[in-house]
Amino acid sequence: MADKQRADGWWYPWIFVAGMGVVIIVNGILLYFALSTWSGLETDDHYRKGLAYNQNIEAVRRQAQLGWTLDVAFAPDTASGEQRPGTVRLRFAGPDGAPLEDLAVRVRFERPTHEGYDREVTARYAGQGRYEASLA
Repeated sequence: MADKQRADGWWYPWIFVAGMGVVIIVNGILLYFALSTWSGLETDDHYRKGLAYNQNIEAVRRQAQLGWTLDVAFAPDTASGEQRPGTVRLRFAGPDGAPLEDLAVRVRFERPTHEGYDREVTARYAGQGRYEASLA
């Protein structure tokens, strides 16, 4: 019997098979990380917010002209469990340092990396430019 030898380059097609295998494995890994790390968070009303961009810049400029200052502090309730409720304390002062009274103050906490953690509370007036709100 004659020895049957393989032709030169018989393994060349396997280079393409191995290359496609690497592509499929890498795409699978990327797909896994894309789906498992997505928080589902997206900007609400992005088109409307984009249209209002210049108005927002103007509002910030007008706010800076008022010369108001704001001090913010959060005091957690140490006796609680995991959620850590507490009180957010704000102090508003005018350009001359005088306390600002009779403001309607809403406090919004946003967690930009995860859905469902945003909180908004209305602060009550506590005297001498101080406002407080309890939240978890």
